[in-house]
This record gives sequence, C-alpha cells and structure tokens, in this order.
Amino acid sequence: MDELRTARLRWRLPAPGDFDAYLRLVSDFEVVKWTATWPHPPDAELVRRRCDPVPPAQGFAGLIWRQDVLVGAMGLIDGEIGFALACDHWNRGYATEMAAGLVARAFHRHDWSQIKASVFDGNTASARVLEKLGFAETGRGEHANAAQRRTLPITQFALCRARWLAQNPLRIETARLLIRPYTPADAPAFRAIANHESIARMMASLPHPLSQAQAANWIATRAYRGQPGFCLGVFAGDGALIGNLGIGGDPVSTMYFLDPRHWGNGYATEAIRAFLGWAFAAYGLGEIAAGAMADNPASQRVLEKLGFRRTGAGRCKSLARLEETREYLYRLTRTQFEAAT
Repeated sequence: MDELRTARLRWRLPAPGDFDAYLRLVSDFEVVKWTATWPHPPDAELVRRRCDPVPPAQGFAGLIWRQDVLVGAMGLIDGEIGFALACDHWNRGYATEMAAGLVARAFHRHDWSQIKASVFDGNTASARVLEKLGFAETGRGEHANAAQRRTLPITQFALCRARWLAQNPLRIETARLLIRPYTPADAPAFRAIANHESIARMMASLPHPLSQAQAANWIATRAYRGQPGFCLGVFAGDGALIGNLGIGGDPVSTMYFLDPRHWGNGYATEAIRAFLGWAFAAYGLGEIAAGAMADNPASQRVLEKLGFRRTGAGRCKSLARLEETREYLYRLTRTQFEAAT
C-alpha cells in the first residue's frame, strides 16, 4: 500500500472500500464549500471515481487517517495541491503536518519546478497552511466553486523548488555520521579524498589526477535538487568530510567511496544503510542497483552486508584506468533491505 506517515497521521491512496467514509466526508457543506470541484450535495459517482488511483505521471491523491478515522483528503495533481479536512479535525495542525510531507514527496518524485495552489477569498485557514509551508502569493483570479455554484475570487500561491530546498535542508544522521549536500566550500576536502588513485580507479567518473577545478565541477554537477541524480558528503562527528555517496541513473543505482584513512571502521556500511533507508522512502523505490569492480572486494563485502545480491557482471570504464575492467552488478529490493536491517 502506497502511504506516507507523519507523527500523528497516515496518508494513503484511496480504495473502493473507502467509498462510505469518503462520501460522509464530502457530504458536509462546511468541508467542501472552499473546494473547486466537489458539488453539494455530493455526486456518488464522483466519489467512486476518486476512489480510483490517479495516473502516477499526473501526481497523487489520497485520504488522511488518524488511526481508523478519516480526517480528510489531500493530493497534488499536475503540480497543484488541494486538500479538505473534516470539521472535527480543524485547528489541530493536521493540514500543515500532512501537506509538508506530501510536498516533499512531490518534489522528490516529480520534476515540477514549483507547486501551485489557489485559495478562495474567505478561506483564511487554507491560506495560513500554505504560508507556513513557504508558499508565496503569485496573483489573483477567479474560479468556479461547485459547492457554492458560483464563480468566486481566488488568490494564487506557489512554492518553487529552490525555496523548498532552502527551507528543508537534507540531513541524514547516524550514530557517528552526518550525510548532507555539498557546498562549494567542501570542494578542497572532496578533492583531497577523491584524488587518491585507489579511489579514482574504482569509480567511473573520477579522473586521476583530479584538479581543484575538476573537483568543484564534479560536486556542482551532482548537487542535490530533490530528485535522483546527486551526490552527498559523509561527515564525521568533528565535521570533517570522510566520504561520498549518491544515487541516480536508470536503473536507479547507488555509489560511494570513503577516505582510505577511515577504512575498516564500518563507516561505509553505516552511511549507506542510513542513506538507502531514506532513499527507499523518499522515492518510493522497489529496488536499487549497485556495481563493484572485480578488484574491489571491500566494496563487494559492504554491498553484500547491506543485503545486495549479485545479479551478473559487465564491463566498466574508469577515467582513472587505461583499460576496461570487470564489474559485478548487484540489486537490493526494498523487501531485502528491510529484512537485513
């Protein structure tokens, strides 16, 4: 079941068995009067259609539950968020709590540059929710309101990806490590590690020797922007950069390397386990691939310790080697990962 959990709530895709509870929710005029498309009294056939999943390319829409009680509905379709909450659950922060999680899901799983919203004049509660999330007003307009059966003025809002990233910095913490996006100031420390020939030879995209300009460009072109296709720095408790990991490609694959001075301390396993747990949840992935060169038994052991299973072998070209080399291919399903952890 595709779902998202917050501290107090659970959002999941609707199912045919939700019809009765959904119909009760949208039968309350106070719930639907500020929505654009819900008529009042409700149309039972419309409720049935909305119990069907939205095509994934369009976005997602689902129901919000507090234990076994239906709290409301919320979704993001074609880059626009909409929500409605049962009156008994107003003024508890539920809309803000769940919207924060679903906005993150949207930016992680869709390439939308911004998320939009429209609020009818008079709906101050929804406007406050959007403002708490960082949405800014972008304009004014008018829109039909099905429940009130008339056209009403609206305020338009938007939250751009860059602002969301700034307000929600990625930090993955373990007992000993911090994993976060690089900043330009990290380039010298990155070069000092990546310039080790023993590391570059095990990577496809690191030349050797590595200049300072190449190091800065390498991390800049792999900056975290929400979707797969980025690398992150692994930092020790004292703030020193000790490694790198990332995810991207098709199929979605992970990669990593660690400063040779810190080999043998379990840091790679600790960092990758935390990162994969975050990635599986953030991107809704069913599996993640990886590769390890045949002459890199240490990386093979790390992958196998994490639950990866070897699926075959291929040839890999490294910028730090003259010749192609044999590479072992691995795959880790979400089920295998959860069983191993």
